[in-house]
Amino acid sequence: MTAVIGMACVIVLLAMMVDLVSGLHKAKMRGEFRSSWGLKRTLTKFITYEGGVIVAAGVDMLLYFSRLFELFRLNVINGVPVITCLVGIYLLVVEIMSIREKADKKTKKDFSEAGEFITKFLESKTFKDAFIAAVKAQTNNNNENTENDEETT
Repeated sequence: MTAVIGMACVIVLLAMMVDLVSGLHKAKMRGEFRSSWGLKRTLTKFITYEGGVIVAAGVDMLLYFSRLFELFRLNVINGVPVITCLVGIYLLVVEIMSIREKADKKTKKDFSEAGEFITKFLESKTFKDAFIAAVKAQTNNNNENTENDEETT
């Protein structure tokens, strides 16, 4: 039981670290300011998450020592830290959602920047001149091909 509880604590900690590193990396890529206030939030999150896992482990141990599972004829899960596992799964899902939200924000910003670039490019005089020249060349090419086809028939 204690091995599973220890693994749950470590896995939740690793998920928090991945979330922190991905957040810092994405903020750096976007050129955003990273402050100590944001890092302090990570400490609060660590205390909350790991504290939750430890409390869940305490509940599991009390369930085990009180033999409550045996009372309800649930001998199959006796000694299994069910509450700890459920809390760990919940926290992992929260971390996954956090990582995805950051990726979505970055993706949205990248698409917005790409749209602005394309708009500026399409409005530029150089593009307009090149586009008009390409259309004229294609029109002339089509006219020449039509004339050649009429002469051969």
